[in-house]
Amino acid sequence: MKFKNLDKKKIFIVGLGISGLSLAKKFKKEKIDYFCWDDNESIRKSCLKKKLNLISPDKIDFNKIDFLVLSPGISNDHKTVSLAKKYQCEIISDIEMIKFISNDVFLIGITGTNGKSTTTKLIEHTIKQSKKNSFSAGNIGVPISNLKLKHNLLTYLIVEASSFQLERIIDLRFNISVLLNITNDHIDRHKNISNYIAAKSNIFKNQSVNDFSIICIDDPITKKLAKDFSKNSNSKLITIGSKNSNNCDFFIELKKDMLVITDNKKNTMFRFNRNCCILRGKHNLPNILACFVISELLQIDKHIFLETLKKFKGLEHRFEYFKKYKNIEFYNDSKSTNVESSKMALQSLDNIFWIVGGRKKPGGLEGIHNSLGNVLKAFIFGECKEDFNKYLSNYLDTETFETLDTALEQAILVALEKKKLINILLSPASASFDQFKNFEQRGVYFKKIVKKMVSI
Repeated sequence: MKFKNLDKKKIFIVGLGISGLSLAKKFKKEKIDYFCWDDNESIRKSCLKKKLNLISPDKIDFNKIDFLVLSPGISNDHKTVSLAKKYQCEIISDIEMIKFISNDVFLIGITGTNGKSTTTKLIEHTIKQSKKNSFSAGNIGVPISNLKLKHNLLTYLIVEASSFQLERIIDLRFNISVLLNITNDHIDRHKNISNYIAAKSNIFKNQSVNDFSIICIDDPITKKLAKDFSKNSNSKLITIGSKNSNNCDFFIELKKDMLVITDNKKNTMFRFNRNCCILRGKHNLPNILACFVISELLQIDKHIFLETLKKFKGLEHRFEYFKKYKNIEFYNDSKSTNVESSKMALQSLDNIFWIVGGRKKPGGLEGIHNSLGNVLKAFIFGECKEDFNKYLSNYLDTETFETLDTALEQAILVALEKKKLINILLSPASASFDQFKNFEQRGVYFKKIVKKMVSI
């Protein structure tokens, strides 16, 4: 894959994580005029060894820079942002570079507070199952600049887009855009919920009348966005849902042992046994439905869609069932770093021993009390243990611990005393940064110590 129309551009990349670093290497290889920088000194030393064109922002003439490419993790308070705005330099994220890809690409964008990674990979697998060329990119999968695209072959690129990336979209246009949900998250970055909603809504920016926009209207914010959609967008709106069948174009529900998808426009139903689907939990129903609708738009046979559901195991750390020991089943939902995501997990199991805690996000556990009906006991650990315990002890039996290890050990001991199936669920509803580098490290550690403890 090569970039086009960049031979006369000057680009400044700030933030040399996975995507930024791969972009800098790509520009170096293609002899595109670029500079790069990272605030972390150890990263800069590593980049100097790679002979990348490293330069401090203080030495950049922004009047001569065409694009400032910011890593998604860099906030708008960074000093380069004010300098770029002063000289009217366009500020973009890495996904904006997709518009410069020389290959023939069909773009599908996926966003939402929760579920976007699972949906992105499910769609990628479904399209691949139909023998079409398909890749996932963006927040998941291969960095944009590392894509191995075949010349003269249409590629379906499914982009998981975070609010951090979407807030910097300028001209990028998705052929199909999906908005799964919006709940309070990342308010520390976006300052308020209105800015967060605006960033997420950017996934529909630049779409034409020939494009499609899919919105799940299960929550109040997305429902209102769908209602006002025609005022702000030109594309064809398709509403989906799993809560109210009358208000959406496509509806999915669980009826005994069957999953039923209703097409309200055509007044038709598609039924299949729930055991065909490895993905667990009610929270995955909108994800499955979004994939089904995209399959319909791309004219992929329903049998191919079902074959994918039979094989797709979901993603690590996202309501991941990974082990059974005696009367205990273990679920790793470390990716649930906010209340709304944990709500979904808590509503999807019975007899739960809930392992919860970490670094509290704004709002804490506010609003989760209505989802505690299946929780037998909460084992609270980490930095927020006192605050969480004060809240949860009003609703259920609780116990506090310093670390994830000690919380898990006690949960296992108590569970083994029960004469029924107990689901031990790690769904922290908080950030990992008090004891772990990220949610992935927390999830891996959880599974590691589970296997260690139950093998003794």
